[in-house]
Order: sequence, then structure tokens, then C-alpha cells
Amino acid sequence: MLFATVSRGKNVGTRLLPHRFKDNRFHVHLGKDGPYIPISDYRDIPSYLANGYSLQMSNKSEIPNPSLIRPESIRGWKTDFRGTFIAARQIEWGARQRRD
Repeated sequence: MLFATVSRGKNVGTRLLPHRFKDNRFHVHLGKDGPYIPISDYRDIPSYLANGYSLQMSNKSEIPNPSLIRPESIRGWKTDFRGTFIAARQIEWGARQRRD
């Protein structure tokens, strides 16, 4: 389960969850001012977080308006470094092949 905790202001300690908008989708942003990408499936959110996208999150009972939360402040997901390592090894192997 993805969540973030408010760290300052009058709602310190409040747990935020991914905000589901009226279109029944979640919104991720690459920057504060940029356009959002609507996501229908909750399970797709971590792949966007791993690529640096921020997520709109809220707590409908205490903080009904969503806030844009950076991936490093969101708990409940992790980056899969194994895929990155394999890709790096393949690039390294390809570069060696071209030198020979």
C-alpha cells in the first residue's frame, strides 16, 4: 500500500493515500507545472514513481484536496535494481564486443 505522512503544518502525522479523481483514475506529474498522466490501475503507480514522477495524494477525511508528493516521500514501494544491473551489464558487454 502506497502512503505518505504529512511532515509539517497543522496536519503533521496525517497519512496520505493516492488520490482517486472523479474520472476514477490517479494522476502522476513529472513536474509541478507539467501536465498529468492519468493512471487507471493502482498497480502501475510504482513504475512511474521509479521514473521520477510525483503522485497526487490526499486523505479524504482530513485533507480532501490532493497534494503533489515526490517519490522519495512515498512509502510502500521500492525500485527494482536488478533490472537496472542487468541492463548495465548488457550495455557493457555490447561495448566490449564493438571494441574487439
